[in-house]
Amino acid sequence: MKYFKGPAQRIGWLFVLATVAGVLSVVVMASTLGDEDLLAAVQANQDSLLIGQMLIFVMLVAMTGTAVLLWPILKRHSETLALGYVLARTLEVVTIAIGLVAGLLLVPLSWSVADGADVAGADVAGADVLAETLEAASDWTGYLGAQMVFSISALVLNWAFFRYGLIPRWLSVWGLVGVPLMFLSGLLVMFESLNSSASALNVLVVPLAVQEMAMAVWMIVKGFDEVTGSEPMLEVPERLRA
Repeated sequence: MKYFKGPAQRIGWLFVLATVAGVLSVVVMASTLGDEDLLAAVQANQDSLLIGQMLIFVMLVAMTGTAVLLWPILKRHSETLALGYVLARTLEVVTIAIGLVAGLLLVPLSWSVADGADVAGADVAGADVLAETLEAASDWTGYLGAQMVFSISALVLNWAFFRYGLIPRWLSVWGLVGVPLMFLSGLLVMFESLNSSASALNVLVVPLAVQEMAMAVWMIVKGFDEVTGSEPMLEVPERLRA
């Protein structure tokens, strides 16, 4: 019988949902964000932008769910690591949520510019500056939250898994190796060191991104491994065994 198999499967599906929603949000909004005439692009593609932001919201809900479900499991082994993961995940969610709000504000801004231009000649230049600021805030919080802060939460989680053997240790080591690469990618982008080399950025992100999906699939199929040796498995309440 696997350890916490029911919760492990739910956690695995939440990791998958968060990743799929995040990737889809980037694909959906690609035709809008980054356009030279940002406000015109937002006005022409409002539905795509709103759908993309809704997908980010779904991602944030799934991320919060992983922290909630992992808390009682990690706490049985180390309250410090459990609290550290919840706090890191919370910071990640809050950071990305700030970018979500910044992205959503582009929609009413595009409305006001259109109405102003038709009626009394809006300050388009000022609106463009504000739009670029909101887009930059969305991008920066995305890199900070989705890469740098995510790296911290992944570090805590993979260290806990490695230490207590909840998943195969080779899988945890894979994650620990990918953590500094993911963190470095976010740091370099924030300092605009990789603006001309998207492929280099992808190389740094891929190891941890793939590991998280491999870990999610393992939890869905196998559940958590029973703790043996120096870390005996604690008795599991009946309501958590399903």
